[in-house]
Amino acid sequence: MRDPKFSPKEFVNGEGFLYLGRYYRLKIVDDQEVPLEFENGFYLSRNALPQAREVFIEWYKKMAYKKISERVRWYAQKRGFKYNKINITNAQKRWGSSSSNRNLNFPWRLIMAPLPVIDYVVIHELVHLEEKNHTKLFWNKVKMLMPDYEKYKDWLKENSYLLRL
Repeated sequence: MRDPKFSPKEFVNGEGFLYLGRYYRLKIVDDQEVPLEFENGFYLSRNALPQAREVFIEWYKKMAYKKISERVRWYAQKRGFKYNKINITNAQKRWGSSSSNRNLNFPWRLIMAPLPVIDYVVIHELVHLEEKNHTKLFWNKVKMLMPDYEKYKDWLKENSYLLRL
């Protein structure tokens, strides 16, 4: 369902952009070498304005790969999961997937969510490497790694419409 509270980004001064569950303000700046910088706020070069959406997506993809890889490694070591590689995708409808060759896929938009929500999705996909279906055993394994996973699963259901540009 489309939420009336969400409207596509306009990339104007003061507009809020989500990163790890918090909103940060956008400031359009002159004289900046890189198209987009993040320092407790987003600084977009005026020259990059025509490609603002693409510039943000590239930045989100880079951050998503960095943070999600770190979380996957941490949980995989903790529980001995074996995965092949991590891909950051443009998926619109799913928050993660795993393939038969043990690749894990996550949409770049996930980096907008709070860290415990990212952890929930990471754990969910890692458990899928062992349990293909959402059986009682699957959810018990998720619960072993994240006893309060249901509140993050619910957070995604209720707030996923915010995780887009």
